Amino acid sequence: MKLSTNELGRQAYKEVKNLIVSRQLEPGKKIVQEKLAEQLGISRTPLRTALQMLEAESLVESIPRRGVVVREFSREEIREIYDCRIALEVMAIQLFTENAVDKDIQKLRKLFNPYTTTENISQKKYQVTDSIFHDTLIRSCGNSFLYDLFKKGNLLVCIDMLGLLRPPSETLQEHLDIITAIENRNAEQACKLMREHLEKTKRLFDKTEDN
Repeated sequence: MKLSTNELGRQAYKEVKNLIVSRQLEPGKKIVQEKLAEQLGISRTPLRTALQMLEAESLVESIPRRGVVVREFSREEIREIYDCRIALEVMAIQLFTENAVDKDIQKLRKLFNPYTTTENISQKKYQVTDSIFHDTLIRSCGNSFLYDLFKKGNLLVCIDMLGLLRPPSETLQEHLDIITAIENRNAEQACKLMREHLEKTKRLFDKTEDN
């Protein structure tokens, strides 16, 4: 079945967004549309649609006489994104802990189970797992407006673009402790652990600027 132009644009949007998050399209770099369209196996029309959608989300920007480039966030912008993310995720985890069904909670545990039996953890796979974990908490917290705020702000995407600031050896146990608090329906403890988890990463980001 042949896809419509809108469907092709939506599909291209997802693929280009993944390239941005994985840093295959680097911040500050111009997007060569002819080359990218050929890489994705599409025409320029759906690619333009995709880039317009990404520009609306502030992930790319059009610069006169230069073209479309991947948005490069300043350190101050990233700090602000972290602050927003901490506030919203703490709220989300409280709602999730109080309202989530056991099936959703079990999914969180299963995400990290494979990493508890191996020492050689792939950072690339772990980053994907980390993103799924945080997205699941927000998506399934029971507040659609909160999830919309997160999506519109691209809060996870912007942080993912930085890569893993702390290795799995530091954060795996933190994730497991958060999941245990959720399993125990201890919203206060889950909120405390999530705030500590995110603030540790923010402090490390601040520290990298000082060095």
